[in-house]
Amino acid sequence: MIAIGIVLSGTAVSLVWWQANRALRAASQQASIHDFQLRVRDLPPSTSSVEWISTPAAFSTGAIFNGALWLAGASGLFEYDGQGTLVKHYRPGLDIPPSPILKLVIATVSHSREPQLLLATADQGILAFDGSRFRQILPEDPKARSITSLLPLNSGKVLVGTRKLGVLVFDGEYLDRLHPNLADLPVTELAGTESDLWVGTQDRGVIHFQGGRIETFGEEQGLPDRQVFSIVRRGAMTYVGTAAGIAEFREGRFARVLAPGIFAASLVVNDTQLTVAAPRQGVVEIPLASGRRLAAQKPALALPRDAEQLFAVGETTYAIAPNGLYFRDGSRGSWQKAVSTVQSQLADRNVSALAMDDSGRLWVGYFDRGLDIFAPGLRSATHIEDENVFCVNRIVPGRTGDSMAIATANGLVILDSSGRKQRVLLRSDGLLADHITDVANYGDGMVLATPAGLTFLDQAGPRSLYAFHGLINNHVYAVAASGREVIAGTLGGISVLENENITANYNVSSRGLSHNWISGLVRDGDGWIVGTYGGGLVRMTKDGRFEPFEVATGKFEVYPNAMLSAGNRVLAGTLGRGLYVYNRTSGRWTIVTDGLPSLTVTALAFGQGYLYIGTDNGLVRIAEQNLP
Repeated sequence: MIAIGIVLSGTAVSLVWWQANRALRAASQQASIHDFQLRVRDLPPSTSSVEWISTPAAFSTGAIFNGALWLAGASGLFEYDGQGTLVKHYRPGLDIPPSPILKLVIATVSHSREPQLLLATADQGILAFDGSRFRQILPEDPKARSITSLLPLNSGKVLVGTRKLGVLVFDGEYLDRLHPNLADLPVTELAGTESDLWVGTQDRGVIHFQGGRIETFGEEQGLPDRQVFSIVRRGAMTYVGTAAGIAEFREGRFARVLAPGIFAASLVVNDTQLTVAAPRQGVVEIPLASGRRLAAQKPALALPRDAEQLFAVGETTYAIAPNGLYFRDGSRGSWQKAVSTVQSQLADRNVSALAMDDSGRLWVGYFDRGLDIFAPGLRSATHIEDENVFCVNRIVPGRTGDSMAIATANGLVILDSSGRKQRVLLRSDGLLADHITDVANYGDGMVLATPAGLTFLDQAGPRSLYAFHGLINNHVYAVAASGREVIAGTLGGISVLENENITANYNVSSRGLSHNWISGLVRDGDGWIVGTYGGGLVRMTKDGRFEPFEVATGKFEVYPNAMLSAGNRVLAGTLGRGLYVYNRTSGRWTIVTDGLPSLTVTALAFGQGYLYIGTDNGLVRIAEQNLP
């Protein structure tokens, strides 16, 4: 009996072990069959020492959640109360990841008890917000992080449109492809259900997915254009908005084109009419009975012509514009303003150049909005914008401190210290080109970088040098000078000049130079630190050798002219990888991303105890003692 008991006991242990092992194998197999690995985490409160400098709000989407109005875009997530008063601003880089928010939807996802606000981001996956905390759903595959649209389903799942991987499905725990026929598509919009789905694409028209089968509609099938911007459904009707009109589908079949030629960025439909947000045309109403464009009636408060997005809650339609949010109850009511954007310190978000003058004033140049001159302490700003001071590439203080050289796409503009225009130099004045990509002080004058070569400028007048004279490439992106030495960074490598004569040329055939496209230059002892657009950073020694850095040499882009020497540090802004900081004493690089409103750092300036960091999504600063 004892022997039998031992045998039975051993059998029971073996059975338990076998069942546990089978469960582990099943769990492992279950995990392995899912298409995308996910990292899910609660976003912790920000501890960054970065100071946010107010930038214009940019709304691209909205929703009503927990009784409040929520608007979002590149500048973050904004909560407004019923009176249109701002309650909370969740800032990119500080409160949420530094990525533009493209869509907001309300969804009760599987395994969740309450509805959540889901945020589709441009490159940081999905954010789920319950009203008090954020949870980030971040795929390991970077291509799956670029979300263009979200479609909640009654089943508790959410369909996910991506920029490159097509349509995915998220069930609250796992992320998978919805169907092989919907994989690897450049999705722009989703509408419908899991079994009757419409998929808008960037360049392949609209796809109708039904019962596992797909039908594609392009221009040959009646679609006005292959690029789809919006889709809306009502009953058996589907409306697909493109840049050249709106296609109407009835029970899955193409019926007609509405408002040919209209740019249908966003759509809302009811029983009688289609409301369209058309950039530069405003909000257009189309009666569905005839399909003709309805002449706009004069509203109580006129909508701006740049309203680009619509969303509906019940019978109320909301229109999002750069200067705020408008709403209308019913289809015949007048439009009223619900929210006004808060006045910001900066004229624009896309910063392209920074400089600090001798008086402690910060000069901020924009990609296409001229420049701001801030009084010391950022107390006030003066905006300058005209046909020349528009697209700013570089701002360099003059040697005497009484002028500023502004390199623009429309000439070299010389301003006095108060911002008054002194002169504008163009190709007609002897420069190689109107487009000035960079400028540096040289001798008693300046040296200018252009897409056609170098121009030296002083009291003797302009004189130019280009490929005919031995310059390694005509397209010069960056220029720097030290004494009588000039370094020109071009699309095809580096030229070294002494007394305006070329003494050496280097490209990728030179051992150690990681990329031909040179985007930034900073003096380092008797050599230079070189930024490249595709090969990171390298050191160029006095004798023309190139030495890699342990962290900073790699396959990434240093943003054009976003390099700065500040005391014991060299700083370099990058395209999508944050700020690189080099400590000359330790010889080590540190990467700074926390607190940045974007990981694309476009400009740098140092002064008054602060490092100012310009990005394509605003401006921040860090106190010197808080730098790595």
